[in-house]
Amino acid sequence: MRPPLERPGECHADCVGSAGLTVDEQLQIGLFSDEVESEYGAAQVKDPRRQYVICPHVDLFRSEDQTVIYRRFSCVGFVLEAYREARIDVLWTDFAPLPLVGLDALMVQYPRFAQRLDNPKVRNEFGLVGDGPWPVILAGYVLNALARPEKEIRTTPYLARAGDEFFPPRRPAPSGQGPRSIPWP
Repeated sequence: MRPPLERPGECHADCVGSAGLTVDEQLQIGLFSDEVESEYGAAQVKDPRRQYVICPHVDLFRSEDQTVIYRRFSCVGFVLEAYREARIDVLWTDFAPLPLVGLDALMVQYPRFAQRLDNPKVRNEFGLVGDGPWPVILAGYVLNALARPEKEIRTTPYLARAGDEFFPPRRPAPSGQGPRSIPWP
């Protein structure tokens, strides 16, 4: 997902992961997508920047009386929340255990935004307050979460670690050692 949310037609994907969804789960995710699309339509949110956030992975836009008007998502946030609607909690998303991501790494992860991310005002619009690092959920975390046995995907949210921003993960070498290769299961 990238803003604006568009569903019909073809899309290009560099990587694909799935939990092997049942028909009911697929339908639930379709209803979730319909609901998000309806929120944007009702709120007349056409500007892609108003649909997208980097941190947190989902952000609720509320009226003055705190009623949720629509939700903004990061690309992986949309996927995670869609799976949650189907009662599959793919990834641990609480901030405390997430690896912190610095600005340089975000510029690599978000190449289309790299130039704009240099601007603190723009970063703030995307939820990146201050100079970082931030607990950003990256696409690699979700791909690594989905590269587990289906039973594990369905029963245990994945806890992202340093190196999971890549797929397959690139674990940092223990201190005092040089780079090492870690085989992927």
